[in-house]
Amino acid sequence: STTTKIVVMNPASGEILYSNYARHGARQVESVERCLKQLEEQFGEDELYLALTGSGSKTLADRLGIPYVQEVVANSIAIRKKFRNVSTAIELGGQDAKVLFFKRDKATGTLSVSDMRMNGSCAGGTGAFLDEVASILRVPSNELNALASQGETVYDISGRCGVYAKTDIQPLLNQGVSKSNLALSAFHAVAKQTIGGLAQGLTIRGPVIFEGGPMTFEPRLIQVFAERLNLREEDILIPDHPETMVAYGAALSLNELFESAAPVSLQELSDSLAAARESLQGGEAESAPAFFDSPQEQEEFEKRHSHKLDVWEPESEGTLRVYLGIDSGSTTTKFVLMDEEEHILDSFYASNAGEPLEVARR
Repeated sequence: STTTKIVVMNPASGEILYSNYARHGARQVESVERCLKQLEEQFGEDELYLALTGSGSKTLADRLGIPYVQEVVANSIAIRKKFRNVSTAIELGGQDAKVLFFKRDKATGTLSVSDMRMNGSCAGGTGAFLDEVASILRVPSNELNALASQGETVYDISGRCGVYAKTDIQPLLNQGVSKSNLALSAFHAVAKQTIGGLAQGLTIRGPVIFEGGPMTFEPRLIQVFAERLNLREEDILIPDHPETMVAYGAALSLNELFESAAPVSLQELSDSLAAARESLQGGEAESAPAFFDSPQEQEEFEKRHSHKLDVWEPESEGTLRVYLGIDSGSTTTKFVLMDEEEHILDSFYASNAGEPLEVARR
């Protein structure tokens, strides 16, 4: 949904030769093009077999004529390869959250997925949810984990929806609750949503494997899950690279599911992808017309539409009796200064920036 992951594996030894993880900024096709170029630089004319997985891959795979494996299947293949004993897998992605339940075949002893739960169209309790929380707190996403690690008190925040979470967080910010406590509370909201809302009554038992970008870059989140699930240390399983486990499973699937797959030419794939980019991106390659053709046009537009509040100027100098009205709202602070005749002498309007007292003081 939000990132492109790539894993290159030696099929004989199982060694990981190359991997990469990057946000694609809603430009999935271009990100795959970049990945193919990186592969060319790394491996040149080496014979490569390629499979795609993930929520944006089915159309790409069909267009390029290469194998596609559903992401839950890819993940289960990777888990069975890496771990001998696992009961549950919790994977958080950019906009997807999944809980996989495993059972062991009594006859063969092999692990298989017995049930699976996945979120719907809302990204509550996922990486996108945490990005939204970071935005509300006005901190970079990569600082959220350090902030949550300093938190000591957990407040009740909705994990089902970013809008609901903002409704919960904003009043707490205005009351002076620290950003560290709110970051920690957001992690608990994600865990609460996954355990209660996503598992839908099924019991999450250990050993539990934790996967996905949020689990990789917010390790405090794994601790929160472990606390809420009462997991022992030996029941917490973390892969070497939780963020690329599904891509690793796609590589493994070429041996397990697609033995008849043919090697690919990276140059030909890159050319096909570039030629099909516009249709694959739904016409996004055609950019919308610019609002302004020149800085002068923009300046003229802003002059025509500028709105300046008429401020009354007193006719003589001296002492004025005035009234100050302050409206400190949930997201903005407004000041109005007026005299006894209700003439507005001055006004102020600004975002609270999560610090209404500081904004008012300044």
